[in-house]
Amino acid sequence: MPRPALVRGLALLAGAALLTLGGATTAAAAPAAVQATPPNGCLSFSTVFGQTCYEWEGDDQWVRDLDPNGWTTVVEIRTNYGKFRDCAAPAAADGWKECKFDHEEKKCVSFRLIEKRGTALGRQTAWTLFYSTTSGKECGFDA
Repeated sequence: MPRPALVRGLALLAGAALLTLGGATTAAAAPAAVQATPPNGCLSFSTVFGQTCYEWEGDDQWVRDLDPNGWTTVVEIRTNYGKFRDCAAPAAADGWKECKFDHEEKKCVSFRLIEKRGTALGRQTAWTLFYSTTSGKECGFDA
């Protein structure tokens, strides 16, 4: 006759195995979540707290927060024709956010990353050079 402690141990082990198998079965049956990421060739700019990528084909701006410090990474976008926009990242480690804009063709855009908490501003980068909304190249070369 098995000892009671051994029986309890085996029962706990069997229960854990069932939970693990149940989790594996459920996970295998569910479709995998696809995390959106910027396309290859996107103009990328990074700092220790965030990253942005400008996709000139489609005028999309991507942003992600790299520092789980309670601040939100935001990319600010300015144009050479008077528009100012921004795009806030999801919480740190939650991946990329894509913001879809419709910039005028043959114009230029510039970016900077900042951190925000409500109306308070945290760290920020300098503005980038201006880049063409048509080709993604530096303005002045092919606007």
